[in-house]
This record gives sequence, C-alpha cells and structure tokens, in this order.
Amino acid sequence: MGNNISKFYGKLHLRTIIVVPFLLQLVTAVGLTGWLSFRNGQEAVNELATQLQVEIGDRVGQHLDVYLATPHLVNKINVNALKLGFLNFKDLEKTGKYFWKQLQVLNVSYIVFANTKGEYIGAYHRNNGIYSIDIFNPSTKGKIISYGTDGKGNRTKVIEVVDNYNFKEEPWYADAVRSGKPVWSQIYQYKDEKTTLAISASYPIYDRNKNLIGVMGIDLILSQVSDFLRNLKVTREAKVFILERNGLLVASSAPEKPFTFINGEAKRLKASESNEPLIRETTQNLMQRFGNLNEIRNSERFYFNLNGKREFVQVKTWQDEYGLDWLIVVVIPEAEFMKRIHANTQTTIILCAGSLIIAIFLGWKTSKWIVKPILALNNAAKKISERDWEQKIPTGRSYEIQQLAKSFKKMTLHLKESFENLEQKVKDRTAQLAEANSELEQKNALIRKVFGRYLTNEIVATLIDNLEGLKLGGERRIITILTSDLRGFTATSERFPAEKVVEILNFYLEHMADVITKYQGTIDEFMGDGILVLFGAPTARENDAKRAVACAVEMQLAMLKVNEQMKTWSLPPLEMGIGINTGEVVVGNIGSEKRTKYGVVGSQVNLTYRIESYTIGGQILISESTLREAGEIVKIKGQKQVQPKGVNQLISIYDVDGIGGEYDLFLTKAKDELFRLSEVIPIQYTILDGKHISSNVWNGTLVELSAKEAKVSNTNGEGDEMPPPMTNIRLKLLAPNDGRVGEEDIYAKVLEAQAEKGNFYIHFTFIPPSVKEKLEEIYKSSS
Repeated sequence: MGNNISKFYGKLHLRTIIVVPFLLQLVTAVGLTGWLSFRNGQEAVNELATQLQVEIGDRVGQHLDVYLATPHLVNKINVNALKLGFLNFKDLEKTGKYFWKQLQVLNVSYIVFANTKGEYIGAYHRNNGIYSIDIFNPSTKGKIISYGTDGKGNRTKVIEVVDNYNFKEEPWYADAVRSGKPVWSQIYQYKDEKTTLAISASYPIYDRNKNLIGVMGIDLILSQVSDFLRNLKVTREAKVFILERNGLLVASSAPEKPFTFINGEAKRLKASESNEPLIRETTQNLMQRFGNLNEIRNSERFYFNLNGKREFVQVKTWQDEYGLDWLIVVVIPEAEFMKRIHANTQTTIILCAGSLIIAIFLGWKTSKWIVKPILALNNAAKKISERDWEQKIPTGRSYEIQQLAKSFKKMTLHLKESFENLEQKVKDRTAQLAEANSELEQKNALIRKVFGRYLTNEIVATLIDNLEGLKLGGERRIITILTSDLRGFTATSERFPAEKVVEILNFYLEHMADVITKYQGTIDEFMGDGILVLFGAPTARENDAKRAVACAVEMQLAMLKVNEQMKTWSLPPLEMGIGINTGEVVVGNIGSEKRTKYGVVGSQVNLTYRIESYTIGGQILISESTLREAGEIVKIKGQKQVQPKGVNQLISIYDVDGIGGEYDLFLTKAKDELFRLSEVIPIQYTILDGKHISSNVWNGTLVELSAKEAKVSNTNGEGDEMPPPMTNIRLKLLAPNDGRVGEEDIYAKVLEAQAEKGNFYIHFTFIPPSVKEKLEEIYKSSS
C-alpha cells in the first residue's frame, strides 16, 4: 500500500502539492463549521418541535378536560336540583324554561329530558343563534314540535316540526339506559341538521325503587372543538386533530369537515381517508407503526418522511371517567423550522466558495514563485539525462535554491565520469549475457524436442519453467478422464506383421492426438491401441468436462478418415469405444528420483476404464458426474444402469449423441437393419471374462444379420441362462452339414436390446476378413 501511495504522489506536480493541502484545510474547516452549525440547528429544531408539540397536546387536553366536563357537571347539578325539589320533571313546561336559562350561560347546544312515558322536553341553541324549546308527547303524535322563544324563555310560534321521531332509539337515550350510569353517547348526527355532529352526556334517572324515570342529556357540537384547534397558534402548515380508536375523525384544525356526504346522508370520515395529505399520511403511518390504534397506550413521539421531508408527530391519549378514549395528534413539518437554518447554510456555502477562490489565487501565485527555479533545474536535469553535459545551472531567489543549484552542478560532473565508466562495463556484460542466453535457448530447444515426444507441451513447459515441477508428489484434484480403445484390434494385430501393426497404430494415434491437442487434453499415456487423456491436469479449466465430451465426439468423427486409409490398405475398418468420467484423483509426479512419470491414480481412473469396457464400436459412454459437469449442451440418446467391478452399487451411464453450444458436434447415424436369414447359421460361443476365455461352450444359431449386428438363438435348452448384456463373447461358425468348428474367431458384445425368450442381440467387434466376406454375402442375399 505504501508503494501505491508513493507512486500516486510521484505523479503530482509540486504546485499541486503546495496548493491542495492548504485548500483542503480551508475547505475542511469551513465545511466542518457549516456542518456542525447545521447539525446543532437541526437538534435545536427537534427540541423546539418536541416542546411545541407537548405544549399544544397539553393545551388540547386541558381544553377537552374543561369543555367535556361541563355537560356531566350540569347533569349532576340538575339531578341534585331534582332531589332537593327545585326541579320537577313532571312539570315539563317549567323544566323547558329551566333548561332554556341554562343555555344562556353554558357553552352547550342542547339540554333535554325524556321519560319512559314517551314525553320529551328540550332546549336548543341552534347554529343560527336562535333558542328554541322542543316538545314531544303523545299529543304531538310522533312529532317533535320546536317553538321559538322570547327574551324570557316563553314559547312563541312553531319554527320546525320533525316527523316520525323516536327518542328511545337515539344514542343519547339508548346508551344511558343500556349502561345504567352516566355515559357519553356515540357521536351522531342531528336529524334536522344533518351537517351537525354531536356527542351527548347522558344521565339515567331512577326512583327509590331503582325504576327508570327517564334520561337527561346535554349535547356538545363537535365543530366547536375543531374551532378551538384552528385557533391554536402552532405553525402555518402544522395540523392538530383528534381521533377515536376506530380511526374516525372527531375534530381537526384543517378546514375539512369530519364527515362526508354519500347519497345525501352525512357519513363520518376516517382520518386515513382524509383529503388533507398530512392528516391522511400521519394516520396511515400510525396504523403501520402500531398495527392498531388501540395499541397506543402512552404519549408517543416519532417522525416520518412525506414527499422527502420530515414530519414530527406526537400522539397523546385522552380519556375521561365516562368512557371517552380519544387520541390527540399534533403534526409539525420540519421545514417550518428549517427555513432559517437553510438560509444560514446557503450563506456559509457562499462564504466558503469565496474563501476558496481567494485561497486558490494566493496559492497559485505562491507556488509559481517557488516552483519556477525548480522547473529550470528539472529542464537542466533532463538535458543531462540525454548526455548533454554542458548545461547552465540556474540559481533561485532563495538561499535553499542556490545551495541546491551548487550541489546539482557537482553532481553533474560526477555523473559524467561515472556514466562513461559504466557505459564500457555495460557493453562488456551485455556481450557475455547474449552468449549465455544463446546457449540456454539451444539447450531448452533440445529438451523440448526430445521430451516433447513423450510428454505433453504443458508438462514439458512446467518442467523447464518451474523447478518445483520436478519434485515427486501429487495433489488431490477433480478432473475429467477420457479413455479410448479399439474394438477387436488385438485379434486384428495377430494377423499382420509387427511393422504393419505399428504403422496402423501410428496413423490412428496421430489423428487422435491432433484432436486431443485441439481440445487441450493431456495425453497421459498410449497403451497399445488405448489412450488415457486428462482434462484438468496439469492445468484446470472451467470447461474441462465439456471439452472432454467434445473431444470424444470429434475423435469418433475422425475415425472416418482413419478408416478411409484402412480401406486404401485393403484392411478392415477400425471401431473405437470411448468412456469418460469426472471425479477426484491424485495427480503429480510418480516414480523415483531416477525415473519419474507425470500421471494420475485413484478409483475414478479404474471406473473410467470400466465405463469404456461397456462401449461398442463408435459409442461414447459418460458417467453421471461428467453429464452434471458438462451441462445441458450434451445430447444423450440413451441411459443404462450398470454395476462395474469394484463398485458396490448400480451407477448410471449415458450414451452420448453429440454436444451443442459452441462445439455443435454430433455423431453420424449409420443405418444398420437386421434381416432374418432364410437359413440359420450354426455357431458355438464362449464368454470372455476380461482377457480370459470361459471353459464353457454354448451352441446357438445366427437367425438375423446386419453389417455390424446379429440376433442369436440359444439352442442349448430352455434351462440355460443367456449371456448378460454388455458381456464380450467369442464365436466360431459351425459347418452346416457335419457341425465341424471353424478355425476363425469372431468377437462380439452382447447388447441390451430386448429379444424374445432364448434369443439375444450382439454387436460384432472383430470379424476375420474371410468370415466377413461370407457374412456380407449372406447379409446382401437376405436383404
């Protein structure tokens, strides 16, 4: 990290180094001061908002305490007057005047008494300022008749008649009767003034025997609470509102009414559906924060963001002994207090920008005065670096620069002498290194040429470039292993001279090696006609499994060229089987200090050989782990369950048809149709176990034949078992007349294809030329 910092500073101009730190100090000081000022202002705003919210909440609570206590206090006074005989509810006319006089001095809108006989007397202070007395009794025939009054409370003319009125269904009467004690009614609307929402303080009155006499009620108009909230001195954008626990709006400081009209009927408004954004969003935030308004038990303060701006919220509970349980909510936008702070911040930014401009100018002038002689020395140094030794060394305006110039002049003289001596030494040493390098390149070329015939280029490069590559030892690594083998080549090789066998193998292996090299495979070894290839060692790549499958497909396609040459040599075509497996093995240098081989060991290598042993000519079988690593681009045409030797359970192997994606390689599909023989061909066959031939001999007949396959019928008897699928067998043809056994051996593999009982299918892996000609004649005549 220290080197990186040094490199960074090394690229900076001296003028920048002089000016920038000074500017950074200035900007940091001014910016930090402005930030601290802003933060302190913001904290002061939070504190002020909290104090204001507490004060407003307390004032609203005190107002509710006084305003809502009045009706119940008047009810108690009237009940006491009744008990003392000053008030007689049997004389409803005097009672009406008494209520009328109370309205003159009390801040209530309606005082009423109704008895169980269906009689009703009330005094009403209407919204238009008129005082009226309302009467309801059996003589009014279900109507409330409202009379205007004079200055003494005497009734005058009828001013309103309300039909079909049943006071016993009204909340102020029904709630009191139901509870049997003084209560608040539900908030309800007047039938004659539908835009008026009221709440009644109801008081049930009983005689000495606890029999209900009637209910006295006093109404409060809730719009008076809203008027009080609007007159509070908060801020211009602040909102104060009161909620019931069910979310319905009781009153608010907003001009919006706490109700809405639906089909001509007034319906109370939910605060969460208010047209006032601040009231609506605050209520929704309360419900999200607490889940339910009933969960708010104490005074709570918090803030939320509305349109990117903070809103301070205080919610306070208000309750009384008669059952009211309301929430007082005070919302104050932070922006109301932040205007002055933002103005101060703008002033700070302007001052900071002005200071920065002045500092840049002064720094530039100062640095220019300091740097000018240093730049002259730098130009002189550049000329000297070009061996222009005769330079005039400039002197500066300060003592330090003058001393630097003198030292520079002395250094120039010493450099001139040293350079001349060094130049000669470099010439001599360069000639020596060139000679040594030429010898080393010749030796490396020889090593690559000699060892490249026995090892892959990657392994040779590792040995030459890295001495650690010579050490014995290995490492565990997940790689993909490919092994191939020619079907029936052992029997073919026995029919030709050794020189011809080697010529065939060299031609075949040359083509296979070219394909393997193309796909960056490492040829671990040639084993006669077999090849062992590693993908992922010594160099691991992400697509090892994919390249292995693509390599196998192209190897099978390359067999077409190989067999064209075999045909030119008048030799039978070769067939190759390939097995591929992916798993963990040990790879590295194996052997001794005298003799070392880069190789691979492990059970996964043996499993690969087992998988290859299940193949027939032209087939590629891969393990489940290879299919999983290679992915969906591998195209499969078949799957089988096998249990190879040394494996304790069944495994799945897959028959590859090709590979898509960037490789786009697919095996050719040769048509090989079986035809039933008009005359069956008698045979004897024995089962091969590895390289060993079983001593048991079975009889059978070839009943169907194609160019590469046949169907065998077992003639030994129903009790004899059929050879298991994937088994290698050796066949001999029998003379049709006397049953003599032929001398030529035919080799084949039992296929998995289902045949009727006592029959099985085989794929020929080797047919001697003489026998092949005979079978081809029979096949052509049958087809």
